[in-house]
Amino acid sequence: MAEILVATEQLLIEQGTRGRIPAVILRVAGIYGPERGYWLKQFLNGDAKIEGTGERIINMVHQQDVAGTIICALERGRASEIYNVVDDEPVSQIEFFRWLAGILRRPLPPLAESSSNQPRKRAATNKRISNRKLKTELGYQFKFPTFREGCLDELTRMGIAPLT
Repeated sequence: MAEILVATEQLLIEQGTRGRIPAVILRVAGIYGPERGYWLKQFLNGDAKIEGTGERIINMVHQQDVAGTIICALERGRASEIYNVVDDEPVSQIEFFRWLAGILRRPLPPLAESSSNQPRKRAATNKRISNRKLKTELGYQFKFPTFREGCLDELTRMGIAPLT
């Protein structure tokens, strides 16, 4: 899948530099919000597991900010440019769960059983993604700058009263 995405990006960039398709490429992080959000859903359902030591970095963005960045890129994006659509705060898995556990007064999820025989999950990366180019070149201002604001909004929408 990743190879197909990279090949598509390269094709769009090539066509954009030739003036054929003025494509702007948005690389979107893990989306959360109404009806979305793998890690939040797993935690709320009691199905979350901490992988390894929990130090893997999670990059997320609220779905309202995804929509906002699409509009912003259509209005101000430069053809053949790539922008990362991710909030301001990449967070380790353990810190994300610690924060949720704290505001919801729930225990931390258990450690996942590790097995070298388990297939690698799709998009199981461990890197901090920056949105600096998106913010500086396009001037985008996030409605939910970090997972904290976005998750609090989502929990409120769901009728779950977090302790703040």
